[in-house]
Amino acid sequence: MAYPSHTRAFVPPTSLNVTAISANNGLSTLECWQILPGFTTSSQAGTIGASSLQLGNLANMSYAVLPPGFNASFHNAPTFQWVAFLTGLAHVTLANSSVEAYIPGGKNGLIFAADTAAVSALGHSTNYPSNSETIALQIPTGGTIPQHNVLHSGPCTLNDLD
Repeated sequence: MAYPSHTRAFVPPTSLNVTAISANNGLSTLECWQILPGFTTSSQAGTIGASSLQLGNLANMSYAVLPPGFNASFHNAPTFQWVAFLTGLAHVTLANSSVEAYIPGGKNGLIFAADTAAVSALGHSTNYPSNSETIALQIPTGGTIPQHNVLHSGPCTLNDLD
């Protein structure tokens, strides 16, 4: 079977930007983070030459299937964790702000949740407004927040992610 060749040259990424649900002064916030130190070139068998970025000391990943229209209401992140939306759509809102984020499943579906009850009194609300299920991987980091720069307040935009 022949596969079509790529028409664009591959440009390796240098950094990973993600929307983070963080907290400031006891209230949840949305920020656009650039994860540090950035991508390196892999020397691991199976990915030699590919771009690679370590996400931390990860443990106890779970696979969640959320039904269409599911409303998770207000809650805190249970621990510092990556959430990777594979399919569907997540809509994140804050109790104290009109700032919101729509996170589509797929390539740009990675976020970091850090608004635990220890740092945020109200947490955030997550709704899943698509007509299909949303599949998410929840990946705790063992109680650590990755090194990052805050690019700006509010969620990452498409320009930040590509």
